[in-house]
Amino acid sequence: MVIAVSGHHGFTRRQVIGAGLAAVAGSLAGCGDLAVSQGATAAGSRAALLLPLSGAQAALGQNMGRAAGLAALGGGVAPKAYDSGDTPETAAAAARAALADGARLLLGPLRADQTPAVLAVAGKVPVVSFSNDDTLAVQGAFVMGVTPAQSISAAFSYARAQGLTRIALVARETPLGAASVAAARIVAAAGGISLTAALLRDPGQGGLIPALKAGGGLPQAVFLPDGGETLAGFARALASADLQLLGGVQWGVSDVTANADLAGAWFAAPPPDLFQPFSDRFEASFGDAPGVVAALGHDAALLAIGLGNARALNRKGLTRAGGFTGVLGAFRFQPDGRCLRDLAVLGVSANRITVLGEVSGT
Repeated sequence: MVIAVSGHHGFTRRQVIGAGLAAVAGSLAGCGDLAVSQGATAAGSRAALLLPLSGAQAALGQNMGRAAGLAALGGGVAPKAYDSGDTPETAAAAARAALADGARLLLGPLRADQTPAVLAVAGKVPVVSFSNDDTLAVQGAFVMGVTPAQSISAAFSYARAQGLTRIALVARETPLGAASVAAARIVAAAGGISLTAALLRDPGQGGLIPALKAGGGLPQAVFLPDGGETLAGFARALASADLQLLGGVQWGVSDVTANADLAGAWFAAPPPDLFQPFSDRFEASFGDAPGVVAALGHDAALLAIGLGNARALNRKGLTRAGGFTGVLGAFRFQPDGRCLRDLAVLGVSANRITVLGEVSGT
């Protein structure tokens, strides 16, 4: 299972340059301690949210539900929420309850290991998983989570446009690390980039720079998919080398702005002009920064309200050519279940974040 994107990484108004209000912000007016509707749905709209409202990830599930409630403030009713719990069995039970209530679209579950159980009971009802594990698409799910491949594609594309074609990847040996290595190999081969090394190791392990040189000399850039203390450890180990550091959505503003070793780094992230107004509204309403995973709850509810109003809660609606725009940016589902996303590339300089560019369809 690919590790979910941290629910605690969010931008703040003071730390983002150029994060103006976007059209999406109009749907976020108002506040209050809103929860996902547990009852009525708009005419023709019968989507269901499968969220971990109990168990180890209950706090994250609650924030996803709150974010879904904010999406409904622009009009319509948020999908009804069902507790997917911690296990495949509890997720399947939530799906069965939603289907018994007439759900025509299942949004969730969050975890990759729960998604096959939901698919097994969903029948012809589409399942939009919040996981970032792309392999679930092969099993029949639509994958809505921000995947390692999307972050890597955006970061590599921007780096190549700046003339950097020799890139290495260094990650902790985890499911996220393994998925990042697999994605980097595919993206590099397709994008004219030489992946000089793909190392899975502990950030406290010595000899990182010699290990990178073993790939035929130091690369021009190193992609670090991890966030938090792992990111800090790898950045510290690379500080003496003249390398461009790259990252993805696992990086949080608090990771990068307070770390001198990451000055000058570039990382892929949701477009701040869309994410920032939502983040500010969520924090004003509930006292916490929402993070990327909570924002998935918002965008899923927005998608369901729109498709419900259009009487298109089905595979054809999900794969419409125009796609969707949410607080995590524009995205569209492919017929094979994969999701293409527009991500921004942000730069770290002088303890601030600047928007360097945007990469479409990663």
